[in-house]
Amino acid sequence: MKKALICILTLSIFSVAKAQQHPYYVPPADTLVQQKLKQWQNLKFGLFMHWGPYSEWGVVESWSICPEDEGWTQRKGPYSADYHTYVKAYENLQTTFNPTHFDPDKWVKAAKDAGMKYVVFTTKHHDGFCMFDTKETDYKVTSAKTPFSANP
Repeated sequence: MKKALICILTLSIFSVAKAQQHPYYVPPADTLVQQKLKQWQNLKFGLFMHWGPYSEWGVVESWSICPEDEGWTQRKGPYSADYHTYVKAYENLQTTFNPTHFDPDKWVKAAKDAGMKYVVFTTKHHDGFCMFDTKETDYKVTSAKTPFSANP
């Protein structure tokens, strides 16, 4: 009886997992979305821009606050010896982030000069910092904790 129960449980877990997998791409049914996808596929070359307080340290966006020790996620700099100290200092970058010299026109010109057809600005990375105003968090460029919030 115990073996039968384990077998049924195992089969049901595999059935649920299999039902959630798509062996092939399922295009969206919305025709407007399909049109937009066709337009994007023809653009080919563009820029996905990841930029936020972590740029002050010159580290890869928020991956350094992950506990993994992969080469590209490793913590560097004065706080890197202790993970918890590093994360606290990383989150504290908000208090010094003041990109008053940010000139999106220059970035767009550089992208155009390189032949890029689009620019996607990452407005919120997985560290949670928002490059837009929101009522959901104070971890944002418009927070009173962030010097840039006073910039008109």
